[in-house]
Amino acid sequence: MKKVLSIILILALVFVLLAFLVPSSVPMAVAESDLPAYQPVELQNPDAEPIDFEEKTPYAPHPEGFLPELSGYLDGTISVRIEKRTIGANTVFFTWIQIADASQLRTSFWMKYPSKQEAYPTAMAKREKAVLTIGGDYCVDGAQGVVIRNGKTLRRAKSPDRDCLVIDGNGDFHIFRTPVPNNYDDFDGEITQAFVFGPGLVIDGVLQTDFNEMNMRLVGGNKKAQRSVFCQMGPLSYLVITTSGPEQNKDGGMFISEVAQLAYEMGARQAYNLDGGASTWLVLGEERVNTYEQQKKRSICDVIYFVTAEEDFSLN
Repeated sequence: MKKVLSIILILALVFVLLAFLVPSSVPMAVAESDLPAYQPVELQNPDAEPIDFEEKTPYAPHPEGFLPELSGYLDGTISVRIEKRTIGANTVFFTWIQIADASQLRTSFWMKYPSKQEAYPTAMAKREKAVLTIGGDYCVDGAQGVVIRNGKTLRRAKSPDRDCLVIDGNGDFHIFRTPVPNNYDDFDGEITQAFVFGPGLVIDGVLQTDFNEMNMRLVGGNKKAQRSVFCQMGPLSYLVITTSGPEQNKDGGMFISEVAQLAYEMGARQAYNLDGGASTWLVLGEERVNTYEQQKKRSICDVIYFVTAEEDFSLN
């Protein structure tokens, strides 16, 4: 009996030591009851006209569409719902987006690619008449991968160290593991956006655990950090997970393995890690949502944003 108890104590001690020595090996436990639930939205104007990517955004958000206390936005063609939770030492924002047409999901650089000139996403949101804006992939820093923005191919290169996210003409996500350009040539469908950051966290509903070592090193995956994760939940339905980090709380931030587990528990079909750290921005209209007492305000080069496709405000 004493021998059995000794073995149990030793195993318990090993598990505790692993939690400190290899923290990324222990997923962050979150009770499902503490997480917001995915609730698909039925938009009142689901047959909105597509917006040509060659054209500037025609319609600005309707002031009456914004919900109180930066909790979201609603009109006939787009729904944004923002919920905040405390998970461990982190403040986490869950932002649900439903759009009527895939062309409402768009991207922008502050200056023409490949310029590295930067601005605050609040300024980019104002210029683009965005309902919701998040940080992009900082693709101008480096030469890997295929970069496509709003249907235009800007760079075409191998990506031996980074997973890539493709968004097709239907607004559906596809994650390629360290792809070569031929992966894009063989893709069956129109590609409107292609991002180079990663890693892919959930692919086709499967939680990823075997991350590319160099990709993890490039994004600080084995360190706690602010994270921005872009997920697809269903047709034209998305989730952005935005976390705080060690800048706000010395125990804050998430490892890539933790935020991957979180996206999986939220029911994401696809989940992709975007540029994080102080580049983590969540902007509703022209106001930043993820503000904290201890907050670095970093300008960035590129953003992903959502727009309304409705000229006149209506929920009828």
